[in-house]
Amino acid sequence: MLYIFHGDGTSASRKLLQESLVKEKSLGREIRVIEGDKLLVKDLDTHLSTASLFSTESLLIENLLGRLRSKEKDACIQLLAEYQGDKNIFLWDKREVTKPNMAKLAGVAKISLSKAPTALFTLLESLIPGSAKQSLDLLHQVVRESEDIVVFTMIARQISYLIIMKTATSPKFAPWTMAKLKTQSTLWETKSLEHFLSELLKIDFAIKTGRSKLSYTDHLDLLLLIY
Repeated sequence: MLYIFHGDGTSASRKLLQESLVKEKSLGREIRVIEGDKLLVKDLDTHLSTASLFSTESLLIENLLGRLRSKEKDACIQLLAEYQGDKNIFLWDKREVTKPNMAKLAGVAKISLSKAPTALFTLLESLIPGSAKQSLDLLHQVVRESEDIVVFTMIARQISYLIIMKTATSPKFAPWTMAKLKTQSTLWETKSLEHFLSELLKIDFAIKTGRSKLSYTDHLDLLLLIY
């Protein structure tokens, strides 16, 4: 059986996944974890066809469906769609998988979508000068339900959108989104938004290169206080 767990509500999707894996282990199945980011179809075929001498094996493949499109990715998805063996296969992606990526598996998989918490969007809309307390309260509420890297990425995207609203001659957003971004952007100076985004980029670089031992949440705590 094929199971898919995905969505921006990463903590929720991880919880659902872990509950399923606990059931697998209780049935005596071993869990083999496979990184899907660069998975080759020949390697996936080996994993699917190899049998364990001592127990039934289940596969957990992470971040296959959300990776950039390639012949290898398409071939892996096709192989999973056609698989008729006795292994249970769990696919987990850290973001919501697009409909084209899901199309070949929709009819053969049990799919669990975990949406981002509503408070995340309230947090994004609270990002205005002088709202540090509200933003910090919302930040700590949201990171209890979503991974901090996802929250950080969404904040960076929101600030980028606000810069576009301030600087682009013809910003292209849906009308409803345009109206909300326009209202929010009028409360900012362009230089402040650019500085905010620059600080976010520095934080991301420092964490990914190991120059900072603080978490994304820790850094956001300090950054939001400035505004």
